[in-house]
Amino acid sequence: MPSSPPSEEQPLTPPSPSPADIKSPAQPTPAEPPDSSAKPSSGLISLCGGALFVSFFLPWVTFLGTKINGLDIGKNFSSYQLVWVMPILAALIFVLSVSRNDSWLIRVVAGLYPFAILVYAMDSLGVDLVGKLEFGAWLALVSGIALVFVPSGRKPTTPA
Repeated sequence: MPSSPPSEEQPLTPPSPSPADIKSPAQPTPAEPPDSSAKPSSGLISLCGGALFVSFFLPWVTFLGTKINGLDIGKNFSSYQLVWVMPILAALIFVLSVSRNDSWLIRVVAGLYPFAILVYAMDSLGVDLVGKLEFGAWLALVSGIALVFVPSGRKPTTPA
């Protein structure tokens, strides 16, 4: 039997597969990259929660020539003791948003809270309060609207 030259020899064993070709059931499948759309809305939710918190300390209304903020209202008016819930909810929204936890229900409650305070004040005082609102009140109302309507940015996960 004539032997073929070394360059024409066929390998006796097939080439070994590359590590990428080997699939083992013990190896986890690579995770999908994180959803980048959650970042902007999470940042916006954090910003709105922070703005709602800060608005508590800014002037809400001018009363007898004095600008009164949420802190003053909570301290000096016994019928407005629930006003303290607003900065607590705002801080909770901020913390949940920064930690990337879902906070939809709490966001809705916190977002509607400034409107509840405004409606209660308008009902109890019986005056056109909207014309007397200061920057802090408007900031609270705008932040509240944003907290209610900004989507969370997370897509629902479906089981595999």
